[in-house]
Amino acid sequence: MLQPIAEVAAVTRALGAHLHVDAVQAVGRLELTPLAGVDSLAVASHKLRGPKGIGLLAFRPGRSPVPLLLGGAQERGLRPGTVDAVAAAGFRAALQRVEESRGRYQALEPLRDELERALAQYAIVNGLQAARAPHVSNLSFAGSRGDELVAALDLEGVRVSSGSACSAGTTEPSAVITAMLGRERAESAVRISLGEDTARSQVEYAIAAFLRILASASLGRSSDG
Repeated sequence: MLQPIAEVAAVTRALGAHLHVDAVQAVGRLELTPLAGVDSLAVASHKLRGPKGIGLLAFRPGRSPVPLLLGGAQERGLRPGTVDAVAAAGFRAALQRVEESRGRYQALEPLRDELERALAQYAIVNGLQAARAPHVSNLSFAGSRGDELVAALDLEGVRVSSGSACSAGTTEPSAVITAMLGRERAESAVRISLGEDTARSQVEYAIAAFLRILASASLGRSSDG
C-alpha cells in the first residue's frame, strides 16, 4: 500500500521535524509528485535495473545528514571512500529511463487485477481498498500456509514470496500484514510482484499453476474431512 507522503510531509513541516523517505520502491514505478515535500530520500540503483552496490541520498539544503563514517572528504564529506565510477555511470543510465520504466509498470495494473480476479475463489486481497503500487499483489489464502504455497509454486516455475522482498530466505510471515490484519491472515499470505517485462502469457501461466495447487489442496482437505 502507498503511504500518504504529502500529508505526512505537511505534518512534519508544521512540527519542524525532518521527514526521510525510503523511495526505493517508488522511483521508476510511481508518480513522484508526493515526494516534493520530503526533506531527504533514498534510492537504490538495482531497483531501477541499474548495477547493485550503489544508490543515492538526496536532501534539502540545510538538512545535511551527520556522517556515520569519518576519514575522507569524498561525497561532500558525508562518507569516506572512492566512488565506483562504473557503477555511478550505470546508475545514471538507469535514472535516465525512470519515466519510461514508470509507464511500463503502470501498464501492468490490468494484469495484476486479472490475476486477483482469477484467484478470488480462494483468496482475499490484502489492502484492496487502499492505494497500491500497480505491479504488486498480496493475497491471503484461507486454510493454506503462505510458505507452503511458495514452495509448491516454485516447483511449477512460479516465483513468489510469503513475506516482504526484504526478508527473503525466511519463513516468517510479513510483519506488516500481521500488524494490519493478524497473524493468521499473514501466515496464509503470498506476495506476487510483476516485473517490468512481465507478459500476459506469464501471468496466465502463474494463474494456472495457482489454480492447480489450490484445487489440489482443497480436494485434500475434503478427503481428510
